[in-house]
Amino acid sequence: MGRRTKANRPRNELQVDILNRLTIKPSLKAAAREVGVNPATVFKWIKDSVEDPTITLSWLGYTQTFAAHVQLARRLQIVVLEHEARSLATLGHVQARWHDGRPCYRHDPKVEADALSMDDNDWMFEYGTRSRDDVFARNEAGELIPEEVVSPPNAQLLVKMLSSLVPGYADKSEVSVTHMGHVWLEGSADAPKALPAPSAEFNDGFGLTTRPDQRQRPVNTLAVPRPCVSSEEFDGLYRGKRLLREVVLFRNSAGKLLDLLPDDVLVVGSPQHRAYQDERPDYKPTAVHPTELLNEGYENDWLKALAPNHKPEFKPPTAQENLEVAIKAAAKMAAFEPKPYVSMEARAEGIGRGVPPPGGRRVQL
Repeated sequence: MGRRTKANRPRNELQVDILNRLTIKPSLKAAAREVGVNPATVFKWIKDSVEDPTITLSWLGYTQTFAAHVQLARRLQIVVLEHEARSLATLGHVQARWHDGRPCYRHDPKVEADALSMDDNDWMFEYGTRSRDDVFARNEAGELIPEEVVSPPNAQLLVKMLSSLVPGYADKSEVSVTHMGHVWLEGSADAPKALPAPSAEFNDGFGLTTRPDQRQRPVNTLAVPRPCVSSEEFDGLYRGKRLLREVVLFRNSAGKLLDLLPDDVLVVGSPQHRAYQDERPDYKPTAVHPTELLNEGYENDWLKALAPNHKPEFKPPTAQENLEVAIKAAAKMAAFEPKPYVSMEARAEGIGRGVPPPGGRRVQL
């Protein structure tokens, strides 16, 4: 028998036949070929049902588009796969036995025993003209019964299914952690509390060592900055000087760039500045070089990228800064203590200047 052809079967009947096969076989192309439909035609049916939801089909008591039914068949196929997995986990796997490319058939134990023990007359009376080499078992229709190999159930798959279905077989892990923390506020005099040290008197008395879980652990401390009175104080302590915002470009209904706002200043080399140069070369807005902003103390990352070779401008120290440096130097000089004088005789053993004692000194080289 060859492959079935669609002949004059209506489209709905062909689609239902494909869906029925798709619940068991994962390949949509194979299901289409078994029905006798080109796989490209099936994909076109799916595309048409997506574009036109009014094209519906009734299958399994539901009226949906063919594309929706294909998704349902895919989900039903998962149910079939689960049944197959349960069968493998409990019954094992059965397959036909082959040897040298030829199938093996089941032997009949009684016929095989009679072929070895009966004489020719008894064999002729019991089995007629049947050859003694024909010891194969047959079914009711007289056909040979193929020999099957039964693989044992998969133990790993069985344990996996039990762990997902029975809570008692699920893998459990429990971790016990002893944790102690402390929050330290900047400027606070409270020191972090340490864990109490274990008493070593008992262990020392019996020559035992303290277990690792009884040793003193460091405390996790979370340092929190003190609240600032104003935003200026916060910026001065924790933030650098940055530009408040970047220039936003606006266009009219025709897509042409509008003039800048009165407070906006372009930075040379920025995307906004290049946009005006490309689209409105006649418009000359105020532009500032990035090095000027960096010299003023701004620390935006994109400013540094526009001027990678920029070096900070040298600023001479103020009179107040010079006075503070001089006070620190004077305090350091006042605290200086000269080293005690050591004579030349005591500095070296007869080497260099000085008078060696009588008899000289021995020098080992």
